[in-house]
Amino acid sequence: MVQTEHIDPTALGLYLVAIVSLPLALSNLWTNGPETNLALYYPLLGLMIIACAYFAYKANSQFGFVVFALVGAAVLLSGTGIDAWADIGFGLAFLVAIIWSIKLGTPKFLTAICVTTALIFLIIGIMDPALAGSSDALRYLLGIVAIFNFLENFILATALATEGKLLPII
Repeated sequence: MVQTEHIDPTALGLYLVAIVSLPLALSNLWTNGPETNLALYYPLLGLMIIACAYFAYKANSQFGFVVFALVGAAVLLSGTGIDAWADIGFGLAFLVAIIWSIKLGTPKFLTAICVTTALIFLIIGIMDPALAGSSDALRYLLGIVAIFNFLENFILATALATEGKLLPII
């Protein structure tokens, strides 16, 4: 067993985000499917993602710290019923993360994750009845974007967790 001073929390954080994205996608694409207890599910996973942010901070990963802290806070607050403006605010913050990701030269999959995450929060914000409203088209769009977010997170997490042995580092 190899001992390390700091553990990179990226794979775990990406798996947790994937786990958040899948029921979001399926519940928007399959409206007659099983219900998810979001009141418990999102806050718990949000706290776990915030813990990944802390460990990214300890591993001196500024980008990982900021992105996981934003995702964790957004997921945690989504479980408590934040309003449309907060969702849009998180979406805009992820737009900045896209630019930061490109400037850092992170893997393209990581930039793609920032894109789909930004779209998720912007779409959720726009779906508020006070704004555009929850149309079927927006609901299906959210489901499709969330499926891509799940796949991107799952693939990159698997590549990182297996050090490229199961999937090449994307």
